[in-house]
Amino acid sequence: MSGSDPISREEALQRLNELYAEEIEAGLRYLHLSVSLKGLDRLMIRKVLLENMEETFEHAQQVGEKMMQLGASPSLSLQLELPAERADGRSALRTAVLFERAALDAYRELLERVDGGDDVVLEEFARAQVALESQHVAEIELLLED
Repeated sequence: MSGSDPISREEALQRLNELYAEEIEAGLRYLHLSVSLKGLDRLMIRKVLLENMEETFEHAQQVGEKMMQLGASPSLSLQLELPAERADGRSALRTAVLFERAALDAYRELLERVDGGDDVVLEEFARAQVALESQHVAEIELLLED
């Protein structure tokens, strides 16, 4: 097990609920970025952002479903303010990689807390999410290479 203390079921459910909200927020950020694109970048980058938006909302659904399986119901409270500004493709992708990295860090933290604990299902869920988010970060970083 890692250096962190094992997570209680209540803490795990609270963290899952936070991840649920974070995924929904990221999906809304992707939507906002996709409509804020300017120039020729709209042709290619917009499609990437909308695909990531769909995947992010799928992740939120998976987190919510996991909470239901664990006997809890997800709640949602968002405090999100998105500026009215236009973005080029590179800046939109740099922004996108920031919230993909934040999601990766959040799932890694959850995995650290449940790794080696009693809840193998939650551990495997966290491990799968780390793998998915790692892939998303790598894909966006590839798009940003010159």
